[in-house]
Amino acid sequence: MSSPARFKKAARPTFQQIRHRFSYKCLTCLFAVADQFMLVLGPILIVLACGIIVGLSYVYFRVVLPMLAGTNWVTNGVEWREYWMERGHEVSNIENAQKITTLQSTLLAVSAPAGVSHTVLVLFFLINILYNYYKCVVTSNVGKSYALVVRDLAEATGFDYPETEEEMTECKQKLDRSIFNKLEKRKREIMAAYGSGASNTNAAAATSNGNSNNVDIESQQTNSTNGANGKPNNKPLRIPKIHNWQLLSPTEWSWCRYSKQPKPPRSHYDHVTKSLVLNMDHYCPWMFNVVGYFNYRYFFNFLWFVTIALFYGMGICYPAFRNLNSRQYKEQIRAAAGEAMSKTLAVKHLKSNPYIPTPEEKTPVAFGFMMCLAVGLAVLCLSSFHAYLVISAQSTIEFHGNVGKRLKGGWKNPYSAESWAKNWQMVYGARAHGFIGVILSILPSPREPEYLPIPLDGKLVRRKNRVDGANKKEDIEQGTTSNDVLSRKSLDESDRSTDSREVPGLKERAVKHSPQSKEFVI
Repeated sequence: MSSPARFKKAARPTFQQIRHRFSYKCLTCLFAVADQFMLVLGPILIVLACGIIVGLSYVYFRVVLPMLAGTNWVTNGVEWREYWMERGHEVSNIENAQKITTLQSTLLAVSAPAGVSHTVLVLFFLINILYNYYKCVVTSNVGKSYALVVRDLAEATGFDYPETEEEMTECKQKLDRSIFNKLEKRKREIMAAYGSGASNTNAAAATSNGNSNNVDIESQQTNSTNGANGKPNNKPLRIPKIHNWQLLSPTEWSWCRYSKQPKPPRSHYDHVTKSLVLNMDHYCPWMFNVVGYFNYRYFFNFLWFVTIALFYGMGICYPAFRNLNSRQYKEQIRAAAGEAMSKTLAVKHLKSNPYIPTPEEKTPVAFGFMMCLAVGLAVLCLSSFHAYLVISAQSTIEFHGNVGKRLKGGWKNPYSAESWAKNWQMVYGARAHGFIGVILSILPSPREPEYLPIPLDGKLVRRKNRVDGANKKEDIEQGTTSNDVLSRKSLDESDRSTDSREVPGLKERAVKHSPQSKEFVI
């Protein structure tokens, strides 16, 4: 073999490593830029969301409400007096030529029976939307509440949570060793699934990529394998992307290399807020916050109140929107100035049909209807998806991670509390029992989640300590508390395994809580 050929063959792995390292650095830079962009985008979207809420509220109180109440034809003192005389009231404190102000027109519409009912409903939507939006933005997924939940979760799952620096270092080493062993085992299984044609050198190369730093295995390549004709196959064999959390049992803890602390089950690190989040669903730029265990209820309530309010707004705007550019719309203009079509004349509403907008109201009516229709359909899709996630006890991250297992069939979610009602209560608490309980549970309340992020043995586990000071209640049917778990744990003390090589830092009781612990789940 010539010298250039030998150099090319020897240099190829080096170039390949440089390319992979360069690609990794580029992706890291892109993710860092994306995180900073999200931090800048968040306040802008909050202002935009508030602007949409204010704009639609203005359209309702200024334009739509007088139409619904049938009072938009009242524009001066004469018509004001006529309106009240028809209802049996004498009004003498207003001059005939006096114009009715915008505030007077709105108050007049609110005083009508139809105006009262519609306004009460709109204010109900507004209060719930603004409250849930505010709580979702300001609720933190870290701090004292997080520490209390993590301790309760560790106690319930039998995990010895480290408190000192020495214990933290020892816990990190054990959990890293556990993940490393699981990664090695999974890569060997993948290599075996590709066929027995891979050489021992290839298997060694595949397993040599692991390390004890708890780094996700993005993709690895092996050397050539023998093809069907017995000749070397130079096509590289790629190992699929493997995340650490995909190797864990339902109640198993791991180590977060970003926050440098034990990582509870169902938790993920959010790179935008730089925090470890329980039951992390996603980072929402509209909320300028990550949606997780402590604010998911506010997020879900916000979605559905927005959806219902927008479709309600679309319904009350539709009669006026339908009459835009209609024959009656043009007749209304002609009635104000005969046959003269002047843009400056003040067009008055027809008393016989209050749903005919004036040229000044044309843009607000079109804006209100189209905004309610477009945003309502978009939020409806998102609300329906999250409704499915709630009743199936999944987060968005878990949903995408479980797609492959659902397609294979026979998969059961280990975090489900065995019924839709219990899964709903996992988010809303024990008060969400029955139809009335569900209605009461979605009303504004600053209460924290009542149950731990994961059920054990298919039963909800009530938190022992809550920052909001809520009193402990009796367990719901088939419910349990962390004290019950500990009592059962003491009975099984003799059955525990102390083999740290298999599940370091995690007691055997935590594995026994789920029959699916032998296969990795989210």
